[in-house]
Amino acid sequence: MTRTVLLLVAAFSVLSVGCAHKMAAPPPPPPPETILESTNNQDSLFKGDQAVLSDQDISRILSTHIDLADRHRVAILNVAGRNWWSDELAGLEAKNADDLVRALKASPQLSYVSFLPALLVPEKRTVPYLREAAARVQADLLFVYNTRIETFQRDRFFKSPDEVHAQCIAESVLLDVRTGIVVQTAQTTENIALKKTSADASFSETVARAESEARGKAVISLANQVVQHLAGEK
Repeated sequence: MTRTVLLLVAAFSVLSVGCAHKMAAPPPPPPPETILESTNNQDSLFKGDQAVLSDQDISRILSTHIDLADRHRVAILNVAGRNWWSDELAGLEAKNADDLVRALKASPQLSYVSFLPALLVPEKRTVPYLREAAARVQADLLFVYNTRIETFQRDRFFKSPDEVHAQCIAESVLLDVRTGIVVQTAQTTENIALKKTSADASFSETVARAESEARGKAVISLANQVVQHLAGEK
């Protein structure tokens, strides 16, 4: 009797364990592995940027090849302020402008080189407005430059108290009017040292003359870089 009871108890235990296994919820599946897709997607990670240019536009711009072989007309724009307070200085600046035009005309590719008329210079000097102004004079290219002058004077830097040293830092961009692409950039730093002469009404005029000469030297350097760039495009 006792043995029979023990066998029944053992059998009931086995059945209970089996049922318990059947009723228990299966363990959750392991979390899926995070797979970083290795693609050639080069879209912007900052979607707010597309308010200015879409990813498609940027891709098209970067993949566009600009051929300058048929660009023969250049308009010039000086975005630096002008302050000519004497006839002599005005004459120096006019000479600088003429020298700049002459330097650009040294390129056999260019048939027309001229400053953009003041009446056409837009108040907002953004690329779209500049392109429109250049297109109105049928210019293929727009040469935009800016100059910044620093002067050092007196005997703190020089042995002679009537000597001035002017430094001009100039930069330029060459804009393709048809596409709006900047096809060339340049930067230069030029220095001029001058002494006051009897023709100068004051030392301030000596300083202004040194600044004008440094500016003229710098813009010629920028123009020469444009000529070299156009020659290299052929």
